[in-house]
Parts: sequence; C-alpha cells; structure tokens
Amino acid sequence: MPRAAALLAAALILAAAPRRGAAEAGRRAEARAARLQGLAERAYALNMADDHVAAEPALREVVEGWRALGWGETEATHATVLLWAWSLIELGRFDAAETELRALVDSASAGGAERASAWGLLAKTWSRSGRFIDAEQAAVAALDHARRAFGDTHAETATAWHNLGTARGEVGRNSDAAAALRHAMALREQLFGPTGEPTLSSLYNLAAHLHARGDIDQAEPLLRQVLLHAEPGGESHTYALHHLGFTLTRMGRHAEAEPWLRQAVDLRATLPDRHMHAVSLAALADAMNGQGRHEEADAAYDRAIGLLREPYQPGFAMTLSGVLLGRAETRQAMGRTEAAEADYRQAVEIARAHVAPGHPRLTLRQLGLAAFLNDQRRPGEALALLRPARDALLARTRDLGGGEARAEVEPFRSLFRETVQAAWVATQPDESLIR
Repeated sequence: MPRAAALLAAALILAAAPRRGAAEAGRRAEARAARLQGLAERAYALNMADDHVAAEPALREVVEGWRALGWGETEATHATVLLWAWSLIELGRFDAAETELRALVDSASAGGAERASAWGLLAKTWSRSGRFIDAEQAAVAALDHARRAFGDTHAETATAWHNLGTARGEVGRNSDAAAALRHAMALREQLFGPTGEPTLSSLYNLAAHLHARGDIDQAEPLLRQVLLHAEPGGESHTYALHHLGFTLTRMGRHAEAEPWLRQAVDLRATLPDRHMHAVSLAALADAMNGQGRHEEADAAYDRAIGLLREPYQPGFAMTLSGVLLGRAETRQAMGRTEAAEADYRQAVEIARAHVAPGHPRLTLRQLGLAAFLNDQRRPGEALALLRPARDALLARTRDLGGGEARAEVEPFRSLFRETVQAAWVATQPDESLIR
C-alpha cells in the first residue's frame, strides 16, 4: 500500500485537531472523536499486519464515524478510506472497494497524492476481478497523478511505474510491461542504490514478469542477483528464494529447485502470512512431482490447502483454486481419478466465482479440466466446457497485438482442436461392428 504509514499519520494528526473544538458540540461528540482516534491507531496496526478480517470493520467504523462528525472531506478521512479500500480488496470485496475509491478520485477535496493512491488501488481492484483493460487505464491515471504530485524522480512515481508494468503484463502487452518495470527499477536504483531494498524488489518483480511471459532463462540470473544482495530473511530475499525454486521447477530442474523451495517454506512457516507459506508449499509439491514423488507432493498440497482453508479468507480464493489444480494433476498421475476430477472441478468453480470470463487463471483451470476429461474419453463434456471459455478468451485478447494475442490463445486453440477431433471420433460408428 503506497504511503500508508505517512497517510495514516496525517490522518491521526488531523483527527485530533477538530476534536479540540468539539466541546462546543458537547462532551459526547468529543468522547466519540477520541474513541475513533484510538480505533484508527488499532486499525492501522491490524492493516499493516495484514489482518484484514479484523482491520476492515474497524476502518469502516472510523470512516463512518468521522463522516458523521463532518470530517468526510478531510485528508484524515481520505487517508483512512485508502486503508479501508486496501483491506476490502484483500478480502475480495471488490465492489465495495471500487465504490469508495471512485468517490475519492471524484472528490473535489482530494489532493494529488490521495488521487494517485486511489487510482493505484483501483488498478489493483480491477486486476483482481479480471478487468484488465480497466486496470491498465487506472494504472496510467495513477502514474499521471504521481508524476504531477511528486515529480518524475520520486519513490511514489517509481512505484506507479512498477504498477503500470504489472498492469500491462496482465493484458499481454509484454514489451511495454517490461519497459515500465525496467524504468521503475532504474528510478529506484537512482534513489536507493543498486542494492537498496526497493531496487531489489523491482529486480525481483522484473524477474517474475519475465518468468510469467515465458522468458524463464532471463529470470534466473536476476533472481540469483537478488539473493546475492538482499538481506537474509527480508521480503525480497524471501520472495526470491521462492521464485528461484519455482523458476527452476518450470525449467525442469526439479532436484535443483527443491532446496531453494524448502528454505522458502521453512522461512515462511515462521511468519504470520499463511498465504505465502501455502504458495511455497505448493511450489515444493510441484518440484516433488517432477521427481516422481507423488505421495509426498500430495501431502504437501494437503498442508497448503489446510493453511488456506483454516480460517478461510476470500482473498485466498484464487490461490486455493491454483493449489487444488496442482493436487488434481498429482492425483491424476497417481491414478486417483475420482479425487482428481473433484479437485479440477472445484478449482474451476472457485475461479469462476472470483474472476471474469477469459481471465488467464480461469482459462488455465478450464484447460486442466478439459484435458482431464479428454484423457477420460469424455470429449463431449470437455467441448461443452471449452466452447464458452474459448469465446471469453478471444473477447479478452481482441485488443492485443497479433503476436501477443496468438501466444496467449494458441494453447487454448490447440486443446480445442484436439477436443473437437476426439468428440467427432467418439460419434463415429465402430466399423468392426458394421463388418
């Protein structure tokens, strides 16, 4: 969350100021203002600790209370709305977050810094809900406001460049995405030095983007560079540990990947973030699968799913869906077809409930289920799944350039053609019976 600490500090200072004049409205209003200030401090701490289940209702009460006291158009309330929206996004409550953020960007009293943060969070909201074109446009607006509010060489402007790169990667504009991420990294290197934590964070994110677009061989040296300079146990170091193992797995170097992933799992087990602990466990399971150790992989997936389900948070939904997909593939390899199908179907249904049609993560899960159905000689069911999914995917990629659109759509088309052929063969009479 950009500038969260500074914004809330400003909020608390401003919240205290009108409270001193509240005696005119009576002691009750003064007492309420004092309680809201204390609640705001607690809510901020919960938000920073990523305890969004507890933070969200506290932040909502603060915002509604300050609005009732007539402070709705103050910087204090705007700052707290940003924190509240962040929690809403993490909890998967995208419509509520969008409502608050739209009101903030339209507010005549909002400053450029607040608008930049609000547009950045709108980009995150729309990205999480599969509205990639809208997310990219919001990221462009966030960068524009950041440049006007802070200048071209400010840390917040570098963050806005990074977010724009991420948004462009999600719509498949890979060349533009890499350029924006490299610009963010260059700015941070200028501001923080080549081994500063923000610079290493940008280096990691560029590597993650290169991995996602298929340039895995380019990602590996960048991740090793992060590990060389990052403080052990720090955020960039932990992420790079995980992603290097993940990258090596995708390169087929499963035995080499496993030690890195075990380090990431062990480190994340000591942290309160159950979500990232589960992500590393699932990646470790992938590395085990690549070595034919399906029973161990299945157990690691079970542990990851347990972390994501107890207690369940809506913000974990798509991760849970991805881990279920991995366990489905494992169980299929083990010959546990009924259990595999249940996992495939649950992975698809969770994704359908949380992202828009044509979203790459939903597409990946639909492809997995369709391929499974084909393997089970059920091409008719696979085709019924793929027809609407194909149409949604083509609609989402229609604005991409020719080469980038083909790269994203071709795997789907390939399976679609294979499924159509299998469905046609299944409808043909057995010639041996005719003879």
